[in-house]
Amino acid sequence: MANIFGAGYDFWRQIKEVSPRGIEDEANSGFVVALVGKPEDRARMIEAFLTPTATLDERDEAAAHLREFDAVPDPDTAKAFAFTIYVPETEDEPIGARGANSIPLTAPNLPKLAEAMIKQQPHLSVALGRRFPLFRPVASQYIINTASRTNAQIALISGLPGVFPPAAIILPASSIADVLLLTKNQLMMVMRLAATHGKKPGYTQQVKELMGVLGAALGWRTLARQFAGLIPAGVGLAIKAAIAYSGTLAAGRSALLYYQTGRKPTPQDVRDAYKDAEAEGKQAAAEVAQEVRQGDGEAIEAK
Repeated sequence: MANIFGAGYDFWRQIKEVSPRGIEDEANSGFVVALVGKPEDRARMIEAFLTPTATLDERDEAAAHLREFDAVPDPDTAKAFAFTIYVPETEDEPIGARGANSIPLTAPNLPKLAEAMIKQQPHLSVALGRRFPLFRPVASQYIINTASRTNAQIALISGLPGVFPPAAIILPASSIADVLLLTKNQLMMVMRLAATHGKKPGYTQQVKELMGVLGAALGWRTLARQFAGLIPAGVGLAIKAAIAYSGTLAAGRSALLYYQTGRKPTPQDVRDAYKDAEAEGKQAAAEVAQEVRQGDGEAIEAK
């Protein structure tokens, strides 16, 4: 019983240690994107960035992050921009751009451009998604995948026998510290998703929304017990990493459903999300295990 209460206390302490202010700073990054091309082509690009769903406030905020040019700005001026995009005259033409340190980008369409931009400057993923609705799906996927991969690495290296935050109350004491670390990463992931969708990260509202997601996952209590029992010490670490990845992926997709639709996920939504994530988790875990073995094979074998 003391173990349960201790885990609950540590869970809330981890929540308090997650800084909404830091995530808000990410969302409010002062980046600027330059658009180069004919006025009518730039206008078309801006509308594509905003999508028909953009509100008046979103349009006003986006304007502060865009600069328009008829001709390519000089190198000194271009240094001030996170990206310079060369707007084509038709939607069928490839889109060229230059990012940090004038690194060139080429994409066949806008979704691929958004993907390339976030891949080149991932620290802007939340900010780009917050300001430009076109970027939200790509930014959200990046946030979820990154958190899932990080938690898989943690599980792999620590030999963790459990994964999902609510499972912390039923795992052995030796596992709780690792589960809390995964919990913290999942909290950060959900807060970043909230900020990407224009919500202000903060404990009062954010935790309420978050607990709706975690509450839906409490239906996994029995399944979580099975995870803890099915993965004793000595079993392949890739299995543990796969569970960590799949659990985080399911949590992220459940949270994303809420932020995209306003509908709180049901326990069935979460179970479906986990089932869908299992195959991805196994593949990602194998990749992570290979990376860790290549980087420090002896350490992995020692586990």
